[in-house]
Amino acid sequence: MKKILLTISVLPFYLTACGAEPQTPPAAEEILTDYKALGTEPFWGVELKDGQIIYTSVEGTNDFSLPVERMKKTATGWEIRGFSDQHNITLTIASDEKCSDGMSDRQYADSVKVAVSNAGYLTGCGGDILSGPETSADSPS
Repeated sequence: MKKILLTISVLPFYLTACGAEPQTPPAAEEILTDYKALGTEPFWGVELKDGQIIYTSVEGTNDFSLPVERMKKTATGWEIRGFSDQHNITLTIASDEKCSDGMSDRQYADSVKVAVSNAGYLTGCGGDILSGPETSADSPS
């Protein structure tokens, strides 16, 4: 009796699988690569490169690099996270929300907020330089 019940309970799954149409694979997620952001007071920098989030500070005491663990396109830009046993970082990018770094007279395409372990919450700018002095070494994108 147990063999019959087991066979009958599994039968609908086999019938469904035989008549099922092939499913289309999910669409590839959009990712952000080679991005730079910076902030002043305190001075800091974040770079996305080769699947890594690289955080630097003027003091150099809390600098680290982490793999990107989560990258999500949002209605207003991007949210990118990385974490380990020692460090964590969340980068929130407001795309097309212009930003001035307040020191160089440069205007950037994006406003950026960063939550960093041992540094707290920081604000700054990122993306393309829209106006102001520009050099290839300083360009964040």
